[in-house]
Amino acid sequence: MFPFMNNKLSIVLIAAIILLNGCGSVREYRIRQAVLSDASTTEEIRKAVDYRELMVGMTKEQVIASWGLPCKWCFGTRRSPSGDTWEYITFGSDNLVTGSDFLGIGNGIYLFFDKDGMLKHWSSE
Repeated sequence: MFPFMNNKLSIVLIAAIILLNGCGSVREYRIRQAVLSDASTTEEIRKAVDYRELMVGMTKEQVIASWGLPCKWCFGTRRSPSGDTWEYITFGSDNLVTGSDFLGIGNGIYLFFDKDGMLKHWSSE
């Protein structure tokens, strides 16, 4: 894994990542179910969630239903009175990693929300 880590530390780190990701997965599942069962969710949003796509105007819950929770430890995930920014980590072209990720390793995709929590746009830079 990492040359500076011994085997015990590697096992503890992997176990912690799995545990944290598992906790996030339950929350993601509940949010996804709530979004999909909400009568006000449009068919267009439902399709975007099913295909793991984003759409301008999605709520934070709809983004979580589609892509999962953002990276918690990444520099790009931050709150702001003018609108939050979320970072997601990717490995390759379509390999989105969600939830409690690998501590910011990889390339980020940044999602920008307005002050009301609606998705304004996203960027990989």
